[in-house]
Amino acid sequence: MFRKNRTVISGIALVTLISFVVGPMTSIRANDIVPSSDITGGSSAFVFRGSSKRPQARSAAARGYLSTGGNAASARVKVGNQLAAKRKRKADAAKAKQAELARQRARERNARFKQSNVLTARAETQLDGGELETAIGNFREAIKLNPQNKNAQLGLSDALTAKGIEASSTEPNGSATEVLLEAVSLDPRNDIAYAKLGEINDLKGNNKEAIKYYEKALAIDPELTALYLPLGLAYSAESNNGNALRYLELADKAGASTTESRLARASILSRQGNHDEALAVIDNVIAAEPSNAAGYYAKVGVLEQKGDAQAAFLALEKTVEIDPAFSPAWFDLGVIYYNKADYGKAEIAYLQVLKYDAANAQAHANLASTYRQLERFADANAQYRAAHEKGLKGDANLYNEWGFCLGKTNEWDKAAERLKTAEELSPTAVDYNNLGWAYYNGARADRQNNNEEEANKKLAIAKASLEKSVELDPNLHAAYLNLGATNNSLGDFQSAVNALNRALAIQGDWVIALNQLGLAYRGSNDLSAAVSTYDRVVNLDGNNVFGLYGLGSAQFASGDKKGAKKTQDRLKRLNPDLANQLGNIIAGKAIEAGKQKLREKVRIPGIPY
Repeated sequence: MFRKNRTVISGIALVTLISFVVGPMTSIRANDIVPSSDITGGSSAFVFRGSSKRPQARSAAARGYLSTGGNAASARVKVGNQLAAKRKRKADAAKAKQAELARQRARERNARFKQSNVLTARAETQLDGGELETAIGNFREAIKLNPQNKNAQLGLSDALTAKGIEASSTEPNGSATEVLLEAVSLDPRNDIAYAKLGEINDLKGNNKEAIKYYEKALAIDPELTALYLPLGLAYSAESNNGNALRYLELADKAGASTTESRLARASILSRQGNHDEALAVIDNVIAAEPSNAAGYYAKVGVLEQKGDAQAAFLALEKTVEIDPAFSPAWFDLGVIYYNKADYGKAEIAYLQVLKYDAANAQAHANLASTYRQLERFADANAQYRAAHEKGLKGDANLYNEWGFCLGKTNEWDKAAERLKTAEELSPTAVDYNNLGWAYYNGARADRQNNNEEEANKKLAIAKASLEKSVELDPNLHAAYLNLGATNNSLGDFQSAVNALNRALAIQGDWVIALNQLGLAYRGSNDLSAAVSTYDRVVNLDGNNVFGLYGLGSAQFASGDKKGAKKTQDRLKRLNPDLANQLGNIIAGKAIEAGKQKLREKVRIPGIPY
């Protein structure tokens, strides 16, 4: 039996040891399968969702930068001024309520209702004096006393609107939206609250929501002409050319035409195929305002639609030259550099984005991918975490990549957690494979730390996950490799042989699976099959040190000491440290005392990616 074969046991101990000290073996390909290497030449394999070099895309926020009302500062000022004027008119009208409230109090016989009117009148006075919180408290108390007190409901809606406007000026992403939504629930005809909700969403780039609230405000009061321009720009950002042009024309008639509206018209012309006409409009803007970076950025989009990528790139560079804080242009430059595999420049561009737009979750994610390509895995993990914390939580690709990088920094429990999230978001065979990969490698780490109980728990989870993977995709050879490796670690060598032969039936002469298969045959004490398998490895790749080591140890175990010595000589030319360990096995020496030395010295080179 295998457990009684001391030579084989020594070989397996060395397998366990070296598996923690060697690096990656193969370069990444499209639909990447990335081996995690050990003495078997790649005992497990991670699978990227698609390609590890999946092209990055321009963000919606960047594309819509010029055509959203959130970036039209002059338009926001006009909206704010018109809303302020209307609020003052409503406040003045509210003063006329005082006499009516007094008459209602005099007529009211119900003490609770009378007190409700008293509090309503008091709150109206406080609202007029700017005591918002006190007014809100009294309006709420008035409604408790009389839920049918319409004056209190309308007053509370006005007070909450004032509070929402005030909050949005200091905390645009804070509590303003919640306050304003309560305001319109109390008064569905509160056009000021709807307009402010539109503006807040506009600032965030939520065009659909901005349009919804702006339209509601205008339906209540068509005289809110300041909303025409931001509505036109928001519709333009959504590529709704008809409505965009309609509101931009209304804005022109209302005297609200701006640089933003002219650039929005150019964007519409370009989408309609009139690229030269669009460029002429933009060039007129640039001629009148040479330092307007937005003009050059608008030119980028038109040139891209026209198919002139080089001119568009030069316009991007001109944009950030004029305005180094123009973060959407830096974002686009980052995308271009990343997709050209110029990761150093991509890093610089994304760092510039985050310098001026620290909350940009997609920039954090893109920078994380950039660091991953540069093999700066710890930096990548930090950026993936930032993307997650800043709201990018529904992207299975992000958790897939993050889990890989956590594995590269040997944080296997965290890797499993992130890959579990990817599996929950998108339960595909690839996701179950990667989850198994993380638990398998986590178990190896536990065994290194002499935590056999925890290792066995993780191996059981890995096996279940990998069996689910091959059930979903019977042709995913990486999952069969990982399943074979897991079964080897569990001591179920026949199941390992079956899984690994299935991987080889799909993939052919896959050296890393062959090396793992050789280990499975050794475990089942089928030394003839082990020698044959390792011999196949070295025939395919004469420089494969894993195969040579396995071949030599299997030859010795089968009684072919002469063959083992020849193999050791071949291995010595490639990796003297590993050859010395093979020599120890041939000589029958224990290797336990040499473990620490080997851990420090053995560095079998991988192929960078």
